[in-house]
Amino acid sequence: MTLAVLCALLVVAVPAHAMMMEVDPQTPCVLRGDNVESILKAHRATVLRVVLPAYPVPNALLCVESARAEGYRVYVSLQYPNAWSPRRVAAYFARTLPAYAPYAWAVSVGNEQDIFSKQRLAQGVPRTVRVCAGAGRHRRCRQSAGAYYREVWNAVEPVIARTAPKALRVYGETSPWGFAYLKDGFVPSRPRGVQAVAFHCYDTKWGGLREVPRVAAWAGHYHLPLWCSEMSDALHPLAWGRRDTPRQWRTLLGTVERRSPDLKMVSYYQWPQIGAR
Repeated sequence: MTLAVLCALLVVAVPAHAMMMEVDPQTPCVLRGDNVESILKAHRATVLRVVLPAYPVPNALLCVESARAEGYRVYVSLQYPNAWSPRRVAAYFARTLPAYAPYAWAVSVGNEQDIFSKQRLAQGVPRTVRVCAGAGRHRRCRQSAGAYYREVWNAVEPVIARTAPKALRVYGETSPWGFAYLKDGFVPSRPRGVQAVAFHCYDTKWGGLREVPRVAAWAGHYHLPLWCSEMSDALHPLAWGRRDTPRQWRTLLGTVERRSPDLKMVSYYQWPQIGAR
């Protein structure tokens, strides 16, 4: 095989840009406070993500402290009940974030706050706000959950900037079906203080991983990196997901990475129920 052919094959085989790897071992880390270095090493990760619920989880800080001491970046997502007002969410961040601020490399506002589901979720049903466009007889109004999330962001972002000034401020953290929700929050302009956009990139029957090139291009339009902050293969998918073996997952992910120059982080969510260990 000639050197030229070999080089061409290598270009096809690997992503065209640098990519951070993040792992979210939610149960061992947040609930038990375990040292999760072995999981991070297994996935060659440099970032640990933890999702903090809106109730005390004292063991989570033990896990975070260990990971930071071992040289890993710590990415904290604070979930909250959608029933709360923006002011109450900001107060929750002001109470909760100080303990994690010394370790936080990045902080996101919420975790899948966009999901409308028949099942009862911890965050509850998304709240909406009325938004209008046009004038006169061409004026049209609708209810928007994404616009309401922006109101929450506007209240919380100054708290993050003040409490954890060195941490990156991450917008969205949406479900795989949250692209329209993200876009609604950027109307009429990019929100203040956004430094990255997070989207959950499971291989779903619609949206999700296969929509990432479009989501990444949209984020790039605002000069922002897209982070696939929650995702994994699924040998036993739930009703909304596609079945992927680890090999199929790696192939699909490689294709998405090459088509998404503004995608800067991928991840692995440890979810044994769907076969993601």
